[in-house]
Amino acid sequence: SLAGVCIVPQAAVTYGQTDLQQHCLAFIEGCTVAVVQTQGFRELSDVVLTRVLRSDRLAVDELDLVQAVREWAHVSSAVLERPVPEVAALPVRELRLPLLAPSELVTLESHNQQDMLIPVESIAAAWRAHALRKGSGVPSRLCRPRRGTRPRDHHRHLEPHTK
Repeated sequence: SLAGVCIVPQAAVTYGQTDLQQHCLAFIEGCTVAVVQTQGFRELSDVVLTRVLRSDRLAVDELDLVQAVREWAHVSSAVLERPVPEVAALPVRELRLPLLAPSELVTLESHNQQDMLIPVESIAAAWRAHALRKGSGVPSRLCRPRRGTRPRDHHRHLEPHTK
């Protein structure tokens, strides 16, 4: 069962259990879509969520990941009684916004006006990557598709050109 799946990585990080952290991350990478829908996912700390989001092997599309992080942030905001942008400051830096299509960025911007989950600079950087047809000004890790990223037309412009 996935019910307690995210309690283990939380404990692994808290107690410095590196091997256990790796096993937990591998499990999350294997069934990301199911895991991000669990209550346990919404109860992760910002530090643990940030570590999970750094993975290139998450089997979920970036748009779904943005939504999962938004839900996580609203739960954390309510529990911690702190504003959404404050609780989400660390994890949102790991969202790979340049991977989203322009139409998806437009929708993201309108949702963002309600909760300010994502810093305006991050959204601007994603638009810049689209306009310049490359990921300049954006950390290269944010232009790397994850294992579960659905291909989009513009992705070919983001990948580093090999000579």
